[in-house]
Amino acid sequence: MNFKESLKKLSEKIDDLMGVAIAASDGIIVEEYRADPTLDLNSIVAEFGALWRTVDKTSQSVELGSSQEITIVTERAVVLVKKINPEYFLLLAVASEKNFGKGRFLLRMEAATLVEELS
Repeated sequence: MNFKESLKKLSEKIDDLMGVAIAASDGIIVEEYRADPTLDLNSIVAEFGALWRTVDKTSQSVELGSSQEITIVTERAVVLVKKINPEYFLLLAVASEKNFGKGRFLLRMEAATLVEELS
């Protein structure tokens, strides 16, 4: 299964999904799926990629180890960022908190699947 098919399959399991992307640690999208065509995944991935690097650096500097996941709740969406490996992450945006747990679980499962493909 290719990346696009994997993201589409993931999106079908979450009712209020806005978008999901596989991205490099520099904030460049490798593949994406948008359920909401108005969602600017390029900007979101770039900004949250920068935030990810800051959080990861901070967690390491206080000797907590490397960051694995970040959740941000905004007025319009819940954004989940899950590390696949040191070079890649998954980003998922859902419209409400009702599918937060399900989205988090599915991201964890998808990240585990993608580890080998992105190594």
